[in-house]
Amino acid sequence: MTEDEKVITGMTEGGVLAALRWAAVSAYTRAWADFDPETGHSQTVLGITAHTLLADRLDRVFRLEKYADGDGLLAGLLRSEQESLPHVAGVQRADLNGSPAWQFGEYRWFVSSFEHGRVQDIAWGRKSRTKRRIAAETGVADSPDQFVLPGTFEPTGVALDLVTVRDLLEASGRNSVVSIVLTHSIDPDTGSIELFLGRPRLNLGGGSPWMWLRSLLPTFSVADAARLSAGDA
Repeated sequence: MTEDEKVITGMTEGGVLAALRWAAVSAYTRAWADFDPETGHSQTVLGITAHTLLADRLDRVFRLEKYADGDGLLAGLLRSEQESLPHVAGVQRADLNGSPAWQFGEYRWFVSSFEHGRVQDIAWGRKSRTKRRIAAETGVADSPDQFVLPGTFEPTGVALDLVTVRDLLEASGRNSVVSIVLTHSIDPDTGSIELFLGRPRLNLGGGSPWMWLRSLLPTFSVADAARLSAGDA
């Protein structure tokens, strides 16, 4: 059985994949409902809102952080979401360097957004140091002493914390946990969402950004879901 087959099988049997799907659909449905280009909202606003809500929904389905004792668990959810909210045990928070992460067994997943329709164009070398580090777990690059430039979202105005591919690999090698990524996107024009789970690959020299990648959702539009849920608040 390949690694992706093991991950998908284990997380399916544990109810985790169903919880991930619920969290993504709930987060994007709410983000889309609040999205209003006419009032000045941009695609960036939509993406940040959905990303924030996805982390919130993940904590809800796994009863973590502020939802650990059940307080506020159903607040702000549609009635249909309240009725369908999963309760999955066995997942814990496993943040790394301030990046939210969740762990089930030996697998820890991080959340990352991408431009809709371009999941194969992600450049991990331009992401945060945490994302670069987990992408480096999957093998040695052609030039292990090549410097990896700071990520797009790292602070500016301070001394650059330059690291090499070798540094990232050594840091990752000290951790037996397998890091995967739950990556998501939405088309701001149609409301179509994409959700994937995959093992990232540090693609500094080009090539695919994934060792393996699995789609978790069929073609789905939150615009359609919003119309079906009208009056369900």
